[in-house]
Amino acid sequence: MAITSVSFDFWNTLFTEAPDGFSYYADRRQSLLQQAVCEFRPVTAEEIITACRAEARLHHSIWISEHRTLRAEERISNCAGSLGVALPAAKLTDLAIAFEEGILERPPVLIEGARDVVVDLSHKYRLGIISDVGFSPGRVLRQVLRHAGVLDAFDSLVFSDEAGHSKPHREVFRLTSVALGASPAEIAHIGDLEHTDVIGAKQAGYRAIRFTGVTQMYSNESTIADAVTEDLRQLPNLLSAF
Repeated sequence: MAITSVSFDFWNTLFTEAPDGFSYYADRRQSLLQQAVCEFRPVTAEEIITACRAEARLHHSIWISEHRTLRAEERISNCAGSLGVALPAAKLTDLAIAFEEGILERPPVLIEGARDVVVDLSHKYRLGIISDVGFSPGRVLRQVLRHAGVLDAFDSLVFSDEAGHSKPHREVFRLTSVALGASPAEIAHIGDLEHTDVIGAKQAGYRAIRFTGVTQMYSNESTIADAVTEDLRQLPNLLSAF
């Protein structure tokens, strides 16, 4: 069956963090958390780092095993709780917004070729995004897409915080199929991770293209993707070949 629609992963497929972005975001969050917790008891920077690392491991475990992502409020509450502090609701809400919108201070950047390819494909296919989120939810990633000038190219946006599930859960692929008005067999999904993007897409009945331009494959790693590319500019030809 011919491909009529294409879905993309967001992180490390269309966008990647700005130079030093990961460390910048982490340092900013740790500083904000320390300021908030210190209103209730003194904590050292080392305690904050330990709490944040433990929470990151917990979040990753839930993402892998339960196929969902925690909201910023939950993640901050877990960090503060491990430090023996229960933040008031108003403080927690304000801190969550600051965490969520942090990437707007140093926005992620489009991967080489992404803008032209997205615009080109939008003339032939209906386009969607299926994205798992970290601290920055769908409402913030929409702003990133808008600022990058590509938001209007997409007909469907499914983010894990809004869908209640993360890849490879079938629901995020089902929601995308419905929104794009296409059967799974008519959709190709492009993403960088085997266990979420490729396996999730194939289980949902999509075709899958693994993008290795940012997240490279290990030398002994195999894939069940229908195609592999390290250059987004190859997508039009790969899609036409399906």
